[in-house]
Amino acid sequence: MPRENVIGSAPEFAWRDGVPVRRAVLHGPVAIGPGKPQYVLARTGRQPRFAAGNDDVDVELLASAQFALLVVHDDDVREYACTEGEERARATARREGWTTVSVKGDWKTVLKERSDEEEPE
Repeated sequence: MPRENVIGSAPEFAWRDGVPVRRAVLHGPVAIGPGKPQYVLARTGRQPRFAAGNDDVDVELLASAQFALLVVHDDDVREYACTEGEERARATARREGWTTVSVKGDWKTVLKERSDEEEPE
């Protein structure tokens, strides 16, 4: 999938000694909750073919996509377990037949350590 066809959260970058360094802040406006499908439509002129999300604030975006993927954050050893904000998303995924993936059960690698990222501000 070409990068120009991807819309999502993206980090800011800074230059240090001629080298790009990933900053710990997001670039540009981030649409939250029900505003996500409208944001995609405004940017592309169409609804998404594929959408992935991991929280209740992603339900409307996932519902607007031809293919919806819900990521369940259930691995408190390699990442963090964060299923508390997913109740509505998980219930909707079951009802609508969305694909779900478990970080604990389906991912071989989780968040490899990055040496090129700044500390959060």
